[in-house]
Amino acid sequence: MDIAKYIGLFLLKNNYCYIHGLGNMELSKLPATHDGKSLQSPSYEVIVTPGGSIDDNLANFIATNEQISISKAANALREYSIEARKLMAMGMEVPIPGIGRFVEQNSRVKFITDEKFSFKPAGVPTVRNSKQLDEQNAKLAHKPSYPPPHKADSVNWSMVILACVLVIIIGGGIYGIYYYSNQNKNNSVPVADTLAKVLPVPPVDTAQVKKDTVAVVAPPVVDTLQLKPYKMIVGVYRTMAKAERRQQNLQLNNIHLEVAKKDSTNFLVIATVNCRAVDTTHVIDSLKAFYGYKSVTTYKQ
Repeated sequence: MDIAKYIGLFLLKNNYCYIHGLGNMELSKLPATHDGKSLQSPSYEVIVTPGGSIDDNLANFIATNEQISISKAANALREYSIEARKLMAMGMEVPIPGIGRFVEQNSRVKFITDEKFSFKPAGVPTVRNSKQLDEQNAKLAHKPSYPPPHKADSVNWSMVILACVLVIIIGGGIYGIYYYSNQNKNNSVPVADTLAKVLPVPPVDTAQVKKDTVAVVAPPVVDTLQLKPYKMIVGVYRTMAKAERRQQNLQLNNIHLEVAKKDSTNFLVIATVNCRAVDTTHVIDSLKAFYGYKSVTTYKQ
């Protein structure tokens, strides 16, 4: 199974690719440049950032193309990540065909983009109105081969007379409305003045008005999308020596692990993961598949 090939395909399709243990690969657009003679079009490079949001999208992509289970694809990804870290620790490069290669510099994973790498984003399709296409095709299909006969100019006098009558009626209606409105305005007494003479004006309670106009401060909204560190239990052992041995074997994945003592007979291996509160359940499922431990839970001190 060529994991490197699927990493490149997934990256070009989605513009990103998260690999557990190596980091998050992203396609970054570089601006256009001018070399003094001509304007060079914008280009793309691949950058790798540590961490990232844990997901199973790449494993699902591999499983779909290889017709295998997601857990088997996740195990193959984990083995690829461990082997890549070993090779980079020895000073070797891990290539991604047609895109570039992984290298390790100052104990950090970096990606060097191939000089011949060229990426062109997919265009936005345009959808034309099917009714408009049918009308255009019908006109082309029934276009006569000879010029149509010339019709003599004629005036529809009935429509002209009807339009003149409508104009007279509308004008008369506007004049009548204007005339009667002026008559009523000159002869009528303002309703507000009449009511002011008959009805008493109640006093205004200024204290109550001030009380009712006090602004109500809404309670703060808890941000459930903020990244926070969570400690997850990825192993339980009967002795401290077994827990520390497990911790050392997993250090190649670039994951911060620690060992904590639960009681005199139980020692915990704990992984710290940065994620959102709404993603903890998804993170726990991913850690179960990655570490092979079916009872991953959140560590609470």
